Amino acid sequence: MQSSHSPLFWSFPAGSLFATRIRVSLWFPLLLLILLVRFDPKIAFALTGIFLFSTLLHELLGHVLVSRSTGGDGSEIMLWPFGGLATVRPASTFKSQFLTAAGGPFTNFMICLVLLPPLLAISGGSEAFNPFVLPVGEFTDKWGQELIVLIFFVNWALTIVNLLPIYPLDGGRMVEACLIGQGTATERKTICLKIGTVAAIIFSAIGLMTDNVWIVFLASTLLVMNILEGVSVQYGETFDDSFMGYDFSQGYTSLEKSADTTHKPVRKSFWERRRERREQEKAKLLAEQRRRDEEHLDELLAKVHQQGMNSLTAQEKKFLERKSKTMRTKNG
Repeated sequence: MQSSHSPLFWSFPAGSLFATRIRVSLWFPLLLLILLVRFDPKIAFALTGIFLFSTLLHELLGHVLVSRSTGGDGSEIMLWPFGGLATVRPASTFKSQFLTAAGGPFTNFMICLVLLPPLLAISGGSEAFNPFVLPVGEFTDKWGQELIVLIFFVNWALTIVNLLPIYPLDGGRMVEACLIGQGTATERKTICLKIGTVAAIIFSAIGLMTDNVWIVFLASTLLVMNILEGVSVQYGETFDDSFMGYDFSQGYTSLEKSADTTHKPVRKSFWERRRERREQEKAKLLAEQRRRDEEHLDELLAKVHQQGMNSLTAQEKKFLERKSKTMRTKNG
């Protein structure tokens, strides 16, 4: 189980897909608990499952694979009760930075497009276009149609929310990518945070006027994030972990170029520091594995020298053949 600087990021491994580690937050059941309190149990479980799967596609297809295809890299996804977090490093180009950010909501939007024809054929299906009002209160004998409505609803909501120009949402990262070449990384970040703060205030006001607690909660959380990060950037604070243990100072990665080296660099984000720790741990494990393999190889060679090849077990022969093949490959 992973241990991080902040309990908010405690998580456990859930396998891997496309060479990407997948982790699930220990707090993810909190989402299910909230939904169980507010909605019918079957609806709550369905929404949790849909949200989990849609978020996985959002992060894996939309961020990690897009980052890799545009010259960047991605190694890990964490599924949070508030969404997903992908450890990605896009290339230092507008194309890679922008598409990596836009890939997430685009993935959810494509799911909506696929479901649009059957949705429009369902009576009352158009209610799913309102991202802040649940279109299905409980399952009936038409549960198949109602499930389609819920899948569309969740992905439509993810698309709209993530396009808001507010950090750390994808929309905020897209705005920063559009500012590449305009001043230093710190100046670009300041502009993005100002835009995000104004947008969060407007979003919060809309929630208050419509008496929607979900909008108010989301907007207020994003507003606090932007204000704290703005103060941190303005005064050059170097907290080890900022709001809730997550540093939003650089989005996916630094947009700083070599031409900006005369300016004070933006500090490394939480995820960059986290990635470096992971890479160091991985290198240490690989070094230990190589040491054990070398010791085992020496033991087998000594055994062959003393007793001959026939003394080796099938597993030992397989290991020896694999190491021999590896050495031949390295030697060309």
